[in-house]
Amino acid sequence: MAEKTISAHIDTETASRVTHLAKMEQRRTSQIAGMALKFFVCLPPEARAALWQIEALASPADFEEITREITRTLLHAQYKVAHRQIMTHMKVDNLDQIETEDDILEAAVALTR
Repeated sequence: MAEKTISAHIDTETASRVTHLAKMEQRRTSQIAGMALKFFVCLPPEARAALWQIEALASPADFEEITREITRTLLHAQYKVAHRQIMTHMKVDNLDQIETEDDILEAAVALTR
């Protein structure tokens, strides 16, 4: 994919957080900024407007709460994606034949062969 460099104006605290995050995740600061921008521009106009309004009006505690809610949503989506990928690779053909604990043990042993 072709890449393009753009610049952004941010406050020094956010810039420091981006630098720290990049070091912690062993990424370039441009990767952190790029992911943030990619997410932001994918939001519908109503969500972007809400984010602008929240930034202007919300208290730090409000913003922390919103961040936690977004985090929960992202982690839930990550789980659903991982679950879907696992299920596509799982062998579930004979699950209806497993009725007892011995059947479970036999099936588990068969998987190791």
